[in-house]
Amino acid sequence: MRNDVEFKGIRDHLKDFFRSRNTYVGLLVAVAFGILVWRLYSIQIVNGDEYKQKAAETVMTTAEITVKARRGNIYDCNGVLLATTRTAYRVDMVNTPDEQAFRDDMYLRLINLLESNNDTYTNYLKRYITPDLQWGSSLAGEEKEAQRGNWINNLVSGRKKSDRDSIVTAEDAFYYLKDQVLKISEEYSVEDAYKIMIIRYATFTYGLSSLTPMELASDACKETMEYLTAHSYEFPGISTEEVYYRVYVDDAYASHIIGYVHAISQEEYEALRDKGYSRDDIIGKTGVEKAAEEYLKGVNGTRVVYRDADGIIKTLSYTPPVAGSDVYLTVDYSLQSKTMQILEETIADIVAMKDGVKNFGDACAAAAVVENVKTGEILAIASYPYYDNNIFVAPSTDSAAQQAIVDLFQDPTSPVLNRATQGLYPIGSTIKPLISIAALDSGTITSKTVVECQKKMTISGRIHSCLSRHGKVSLITALAKSCNVYFYTVGIETGIDTIDQWAKAFGLGEKTGIEISEYAGCRSNPATMKLREKDIYHVWSDSDTAQSSIGQLYTLFTPLQLSNYAAALSNGGYLNTPHVISKVLNAGGEEVYTDAEVNLQRTHTGASAWALGLVKEGMTEMVKQNNNVSAAFKSFPEGFVCAKTGTPETGMEAFGESSHSVFICYGPASSPEIAVSVLIEHGSSGSNASPAAGKIFDAYFHADTDIGHQTFSGYRYGWQSLVFEPYEDKTNNSNGTNN
Repeated sequence: MRNDVEFKGIRDHLKDFFRSRNTYVGLLVAVAFGILVWRLYSIQIVNGDEYKQKAAETVMTTAEITVKARRGNIYDCNGVLLATTRTAYRVDMVNTPDEQAFRDDMYLRLINLLESNNDTYTNYLKRYITPDLQWGSSLAGEEKEAQRGNWINNLVSGRKKSDRDSIVTAEDAFYYLKDQVLKISEEYSVEDAYKIMIIRYATFTYGLSSLTPMELASDACKETMEYLTAHSYEFPGISTEEVYYRVYVDDAYASHIIGYVHAISQEEYEALRDKGYSRDDIIGKTGVEKAAEEYLKGVNGTRVVYRDADGIIKTLSYTPPVAGSDVYLTVDYSLQSKTMQILEETIADIVAMKDGVKNFGDACAAAAVVENVKTGEILAIASYPYYDNNIFVAPSTDSAAQQAIVDLFQDPTSPVLNRATQGLYPIGSTIKPLISIAALDSGTITSKTVVECQKKMTISGRIHSCLSRHGKVSLITALAKSCNVYFYTVGIETGIDTIDQWAKAFGLGEKTGIEISEYAGCRSNPATMKLREKDIYHVWSDSDTAQSSIGQLYTLFTPLQLSNYAAALSNGGYLNTPHVISKVLNAGGEEVYTDAEVNLQRTHTGASAWALGLVKEGMTEMVKQNNNVSAAFKSFPEGFVCAKTGTPETGMEAFGESSHSVFICYGPASSPEIAVSVLIEHGSSGSNASPAAGKIFDAYFHADTDIGHQTFSGYRYGWQSLVFEPYEDKTNNSNGTNN
């Protein structure tokens, strides 16, 4: 045996085992594992059925409630509030195990509270039985006999046949519903019983969940919310939720621009539900409300609720809503308001001048557009008559508002139509600057080309007339005196295809690209003739070209297209993209959209500076020579305004219907800033629209004075630099044509 080897016994090994740290760690792990195994065994085997039931109950007793986002505001370019939201409260109810007698008394107190605060609440019963015990709107009238029969059959379903025979009148139905179906206590008066039945009928018809709330009132005030919150123990199952309603702030003069919101349609819901819309959402229907819907809407939040073991509803999770973004317009509401007032006054003045010869006193509608010629920003876009868009956001219980909506769409003057972007009109002689450019830049004429006007001329076998015998006229004089014969002749020589190309280049008969709804209209050409002419054998002739050259025949453009056309005449031939949205700020105040790029979205028409200069001289000369027009702009220096009148015929003049009145202008001539178009339906004469344009110029350039004030204030410009310098004809022009 070796003496240097030490042998250990069992006792020694045990001492080493219990002295080791690893031993205690291992024992701790083993104990923990054992406890976990026993817990799993207890949950899954011993108490498995109980926990399965609880899990099922948890899943079944949760509900997700949408928390609506506040819609963004709409402001004008100066921050004037035009559309906003007001805060209200929705009153909801869930089922509770309280006795029915207690609940009936609670319903009565709740309805009385809502009525005392003039809150809007839901009354489904009123559709069938009114508070004075008459048949409601869904059942009243002889024509509704079948509907009454069906409703009564549903009411007595599962009961004795004799019950059906006992119900003849609305009063019979009320007492049967009260006593036999809902079993309302006799202690209540008829009036109070009806109030209780308002809620009882809803729960009877649609059921009442113990978790998913039923809406009782859609538009309750803050006082109602505070009372229900303070007395929650008296109203078990009743809760309130903050909601928002659209309000249009004294903006009737901009109703066509702002538009309105209304309940989402089924078609809209199907198209937008993947973007977070629900069946009870409101959505922009027209105007900026529709155009900027994606910015204004906001993002709805959610509240997930559950019922605990004691039957109390609690919030499991909450995602707050994100308010919609605020939209700022290019429109100056002060100028917009003045423009609308000017149109209304101008119509009244024209009607007062009725002569029964050309003016039949039938002027009743108008439109005007004021555009920044450098950017396409719309400063005012007026359509008269206008309407109150608040009627579209009134509750369905507001019978006056609902009737106002019906009346609005039945009004023969069509106030809901935005005439500035959707009104299609012949434009008469306001097309003559376009014909001039087409003829000049195609080489058909020069500035010195002379045409002799003897008041009438025969073209393709038809007699075409002028307003006067002008004798020998060249371009400047033809524009100034609006000589039809000159433009008949020049138009035919230029050709309809060339004219059509230039009209398209200037945006006439084309959508402008503005954000709100617009119509394209149509240009007068052989293609349009095939679409609109009933005589399929009609072949385009020089007579048709002549008519097209004075803005008649099939010509139909919008006032917005006219202002954009006038802007292009003024700014060197650039066609803008008109727009009414300037910028959008999100709920955090960050800029998420600006019109900086749109301001630069302009295409050149191809018009030469030479041709544009000649047209400007002719339009300036027209203002000087037309007494009505020069009087309209008497508060401005001579040569400040370039303009053209138009008197498009409606074809009904022989039957006592006046022609339209159209006017386009821009200024200052030497440094153009704004372009204006005015159209008066049945305004009789083009010059009749010029006073409106003159007052709009006053409202814009004399912003710190009353409309029509004749003292220059220099508010926007240094007036000494605005004197018009006549165009000087050059032999060598920009397109190489000799003149």
